[in-house]
Amino acid sequence: MPDATVVVLTRARDDNADLAVPLRAGGATVIELPCVRTVPLDDLSELARAIAALGRDDWLVVTSRAGADAVSRVGPGRARVAAIGVATAERLRKGGIAVAFQPSTASGERLARELPAARAALLARSDRALADLPAILRSRGFEVREEVAYRTVARATGDVAAVRAALGDARRTTRVYVSSPSAVEGFIDAVGGDLAARATFVASGHMTAAAVRLRVATARVEPQEEELTHVAHR
Repeated sequence: MPDATVVVLTRARDDNADLAVPLRAGGATVIELPCVRTVPLDDLSELARAIAALGRDDWLVVTSRAGADAVSRVGPGRARVAAIGVATAERLRKGGIAVAFQPSTASGERLARELPAARAALLARSDRALADLPAILRSRGFEVREEVAYRTVARATGDVAAVRAALGDARRTTRVYVSSPSAVEGFIDAVGGDLAARATFVASGHMTAAAVRLRVATARVEPQEEELTHVAHR
């Protein structure tokens, strides 16, 4: 008989190790099904111009490793640099860029609420980035500019058939970890809404949970605190 619990991890494979290892050690069958990928821009001239326009007391806000890679290609200019969490900060430092601020928790909301006051903040993010971070910053009086630093593609890659088989097996409990609305989109598009309704979704952040319920109204959703690694939709 197959293991009773199946866990589907929808992030990029390099991001899954911290979850996959203890889950497998605990007896779960782990299927890695990346549902989001990031695509670097060929032309970063707009990002470079936006960064160059920042003053020394302004903030350049970087919310993912993909964003850190883009900023490293063009340089930080004069502004102070804020990173959403440990992984993003490490990627920036590897690119030769000093990080002046990280929030107490690696989430867009905490970053927006804890960023030290300044005239302006430039967000170097995905083309599918969420609205919570800039909205909170604007409510605090920041002049906010958003610049696309990379693109996000919502599409599952991997053994979709194995995931569909697990969802269709009444003997199994299937838990699906999703870290962004884009991952939700990629997963449900791949397996279909009827099968997705049989899963328990472990959602990182309230906007991800809302995306699950929007696509599958009857879905079971459990919250998970946003993790220290990047989320592509930021």
